[in-house]
Amino acid sequence: MELSEVLPPNTFELLQYIILLHIAGLAIYLIQNEVTRYRSRIKNLPGPLGWPVVGNLFQHRDVIPAETYRRWSFRYGPVFQIQLGNTTAVVINSARAAKQLFLGQSHAMNSRPTFYVFHKKVSKAVTSIGTSPWDESCKRRRKLAAGALNRTRVDTYAPILNLEAREFLKDLYSACRDGAVEIDFRPAVKRFSLNLSLTLNYGTRVSSVKSLTDDPLLSEIIYVEGEISKFRDTGKNYANYIPLLRYWEPLAQLFGLDAQPKNHAADIGRRRLEYNDILLEKLKDEVRRGEDKPCIQGAVLRDPESATLTREELISVSLSMMAGADSNQPTLSWACLLLAHRPDIQEKAYSAIRDAGVLSLPSNAYASTKVEYIDALTKEISRYFVVLKLALPKATYTDVTWQGATIPANTMVFLNSWACNRDPELFTEPDSFIPERWLKDASNIHAHQFAFGIGGRMCVASHLAHNALYTVFLHLIAHFRILPAEGETIEAIDPIKGLKGMAFVGTPRGWRARFVPREGEKLTAWLESPDGS
Repeated sequence: MELSEVLPPNTFELLQYIILLHIAGLAIYLIQNEVTRYRSRIKNLPGPLGWPVVGNLFQHRDVIPAETYRRWSFRYGPVFQIQLGNTTAVVINSARAAKQLFLGQSHAMNSRPTFYVFHKKVSKAVTSIGTSPWDESCKRRRKLAAGALNRTRVDTYAPILNLEAREFLKDLYSACRDGAVEIDFRPAVKRFSLNLSLTLNYGTRVSSVKSLTDDPLLSEIIYVEGEISKFRDTGKNYANYIPLLRYWEPLAQLFGLDAQPKNHAADIGRRRLEYNDILLEKLKDEVRRGEDKPCIQGAVLRDPESATLTREELISVSLSMMAGADSNQPTLSWACLLLAHRPDIQEKAYSAIRDAGVLSLPSNAYASTKVEYIDALTKEISRYFVVLKLALPKATYTDVTWQGATIPANTMVFLNSWACNRDPELFTEPDSFIPERWLKDASNIHAHQFAFGIGGRMCVASHLAHNALYTVFLHLIAHFRILPAEGETIEAIDPIKGLKGMAFVGTPRGWRARFVPREGEKLTAWLESPDGS
C-alpha cells in the first residue's frame, strides 16, 4: 500500500510541499554559499579550485595535508590560497616567502584565527597564549611568559631537565632487562613529557609510570589533554569550515546518532580549567609560604606585572605550557626510533659525548654542557621530523601584500613548516638526515629551523624545548645502546610513511625498541648519585 493511500489527501500534499520546500531551501542555501565562497577568494593569488561546499578539504586523502600543500607549491608557487569549506586560507611553503611575510610584515601577521569548535565550544572562557587572537591581553600574557622563558631564566631550570632525563632513563632501565627484551617505550616517554610540563609549569610531577593510570588527577590530565589535541586539529574538525555541519550535532544528539556525550567539547574545556585551577591555587599557596620550586608559573607570579593579570589570564599561561607535551612526546619517540635504525648516527653521537668528557660527569651537570654534535642532532631531529608539520595557523591582523595580491585582514594563514624545513634553497640535501649541517663551518649552521615557527608568534618556549630535548638525548645516548624491534624496517623512521595516521601532531607508528645499558649494573649507581657523591 502506498503512502498516498494511507494519508488523507490534504495531509499527503502538505507533506510533499514541506519536503519540496526543504529541498528548495537547501538548494538556495548551497547556491548562495557557493557565491559567498567564490567572492571570498583572494584576487591575483593562485590556488587550486576545490569542490562545492567542502572546497579543498578532502583533496589529500592519501597523504597528510602538509605534504599535499608542498606538492601543490610546485604548481601554484610558494604562496597560494586554498578553501577549507567556507574559509579561505593562505599557505606559505618556502623559507624565503616565510621570511618576507612573517618577518617583513610581522605586525600584520601577528594574530590567530578563531575556530568554531576550539574557541567557541572548548575554550570559550580561556585560551592559551598560542591560540589567542592578538590583543592587549595576549600581548601582556606573552610578555610575562617570555620573561619566565628567557635564556637566563631557562638556565635555572637545568636541575629540572636533568631530573626528568634521569627519571626517563630509570623507567627504561627498569623495563629493559639489561637489553634482553624489546620494550614499549611509550609509557616512559609519556611520563617524561608530562613531567616536563607539570614540573616546569607548576613545580609538581608524576612520581612513577604507575601513577599515570593510578592517580586520578594525572589520569584526568592525560585524557583531557589528549582530547584537547583532537579539538585543536585544524584538519579534522570540519564544523570549523562548513557551517551546515554545526546543525548536525544537536540533531545527532536528539536522535542518538552522536558517538560523543552531549556537550563533550564544552565539558572537556571545563575539566581542563578545573585541574589547572587546582594546580595554580596550590602553587600560589606555596609561593605565599616561600616553599615553591623554580618553575615558569612561579616566575610569572613573582613578576610585579602579574598583578595586572586576571585569573583567566594566569591560567592561559599555564595552558600554553601544558600544550608543550603535545610535541615533546612524538619528538622523543622519533628520536628513539631513529637512533635504533641508524647505528652510524648513534655511534657518532656517543663518540662526541665521550670525547667531550661528559661520561665522567654526574647527571646534574649534563644540561649545562655543550656537546656540539648532540646540539646539532637535536636541531636535525626537530627539522627532519617536525611534528607540527602545519604550524598552528595565524591570522592576518591587517592587510598583507604578496606579489600583486592583497591578503585581507582576518585571513587564516598556514606556515607549512614541513615544506620550509625541506626547502632546497635553505638546506642542502633537505630530504636526508644530516646532523652535520648544524656544526661549525657548515653551510646550514645559521639556517632558520621552522619546527617552532617564525616571526612574532613563534613558540615562546622554543629555547627551553630545545634544551630539554638536548638534555634527554645526552642522557640516553651516553648510557644506552638502542637496537630496533625485530622485523621493523627502515620505513619506521620515514617522516611520512612512518606516521601513525594523519593527525595534527605527527606521531610515529613504531613504539618498540631494545635499550641496552652501556655499563650494565653500574648505571643504577650513577642514576642514584645525580651529584656524583
